Amino acid sequence: MRTWIERGDYAPGDKLPNERQLVEEFGVARMTVRHALDILQMEALIDRRRGRTGGTFVKGVPPTVELTRLEGLMIQLRQRGLSVYSKVLSATMMEATVRISQSLHLPPHAPVLNIVRLRSVDTTPLLIENSYYPADLVPGMLEEDLTGSLYELMQKRWDMAPSRKWEIISPGIPSQSEQTHLNIPRNVPIMRIQRVAQSKDGSYVEYSDDAVRSDIAKIKVVTEE
Repeated sequence: MRTWIERGDYAPGDKLPNERQLVEEFGVARMTVRHALDILQMEALIDRRRGRTGGTFVKGVPPTVELTRLEGLMIQLRQRGLSVYSKVLSATMMEATVRISQSLHLPPHAPVLNIVRLRSVDTTPLLIENSYYPADLVPGMLEEDLTGSLYELMQKRWDMAPSRKWEIISPGIPSQSEQTHLNIPRNVPIMRIQRVAQSKDGSYVEYSDDAVRSDIAKIKVVTEE
């Protein structure tokens, strides 16, 4: 059924066959069909509705974005013609914790800027971006417009755009706050992406711990010789 959706046999909004028809199609038990539908619903590929006009409907295949590109997820989605929006949830100066200072190669308790943003595609929230920047490298950043590309801002204002990054992806269950901001139930998994970025002069300029909805975008990694 996932293959049907991925190759376009059923377009977004189309209704899939009912459980009885799927049992006949695949020659399996109804419980097996229901379990498969549960998986597809968890992956947010389908929407199951009750009532007279109910049924199982296709939601579509999430777009794929590359972690091997320096451009962030949202820039890649914008390049594909999607409308991307940012909402600043908080922007403060704080002392670096042990994890942050080690990631940014800073002395203990060094001042860092913490910017938390909710990034959305069209009207659908996609990710919570929780980023930290060394305060002495980007003075005055909190007074800037933080709704656009921070990488572009860092290049234009301080010539500190990242030119290299490391990212670690791990699965996760959304916290209560993440469920609220991303508008998802607890049983929808998220991807956690930890990122460290370095500028062209070798300075460590960003540490980020992002929460990404797995039903809105897929992650692609390209390896070249």
